[in-house]
Amino acid sequence: MTNQRDLFTSLAPLGFDAEHYDSKLLVQYPLIGRITRQDRQRFSVMTADGLKRASLTQGQRFDKNRGTLPIVGDWVALAQTTKDDELHPIQTVLPRVSVLSRRASGDANLEQTLVANLDLIFVVSGLDQNFNINRIERFLAMAWSCGLPAVLLLSKVDQCTDVDTKLAQLKPILRGTPVYPVNMLDPTTLFQPLAHLSTGRCAAMIGSSGVGKSTMLNQLLGSNHMATQPVRAFDDKGRHTTTHRELCLLPDAKGLIIDTPGMREAQIWFQEARIQARYAELLRVEEQCRFSDCLHLDDPGCSVRAQAMRQKDTADLWQQYRRLIELHDAT
Repeated sequence: MTNQRDLFTSLAPLGFDAEHYDSKLLVQYPLIGRITRQDRQRFSVMTADGLKRASLTQGQRFDKNRGTLPIVGDWVALAQTTKDDELHPIQTVLPRVSVLSRRASGDANLEQTLVANLDLIFVVSGLDQNFNINRIERFLAMAWSCGLPAVLLLSKVDQCTDVDTKLAQLKPILRGTPVYPVNMLDPTTLFQPLAHLSTGRCAAMIGSSGVGKSTMLNQLLGSNHMATQPVRAFDDKGRHTTTHRELCLLPDAKGLIIDTPGMREAQIWFQEARIQARYAELLRVEEQCRFSDCLHLDDPGCSVRAQAMRQKDTADLWQQYRRLIELHDAT
């Protein structure tokens, strides 16, 4: 039987670490893995013993709390099977470190969980006719509202004649977010954004259809793993080529990226606990505020605002927090 140290070593490139997961889990659940793909109620799960196929239990299929069901990026414990080609029932979903969510479509105020256990979000936008500042800002806010940092990747640089102008237009909404113009004809332009990842760190790519998320991931993987389609030439409208979410391990275990289907709009789901955690450095002085009902926006004497203005890093965080409050109040 593989010992715990070997299991940790085998699962580390997939993001399993002692900081978030107790080694006792490996005793309680001998077969642990990370969901790399979901096709309805069927899952691909990467374990120390290789890729396994898994399914929901009968109880999970009828669970009304959809937010607790397994999603791509989740760590899960699988039940053992007697046959190699048999589906492994998912016993339990291990506690999530983070989750990317959005507000579900429709009138009801419901959360739709998308992918789990992320370290950052790559927001991808084209520099062609897809370029839309308001949409980009909402995608950035989706990351912030889930307690995650964002990195902005601007694709299709070769189709843009005024990159500097567009970068200047973006400056007011970035609020400390790193931004990188990326040219798929020059793979070296991916080196800088890739530096935000390392072994075990996981990012999700989000953005509209046709912005080049799958093309970018193929470039990083060195293969045509993800299917791609051309956008319509007359209006740059993308087609939904990626129809599922899939976690991919980068070559030489340099990190993990989850590709996601294009989103027509960024519906923000405000995760209060995650927001409080991300902006804890600012909010730790909240009790010193002069006002018990202070929103920490422009109120004179606000201790959070005063703390934020002392250095650039906290100023950027305050600007992010402030924008989230404004967007929340507008919903």
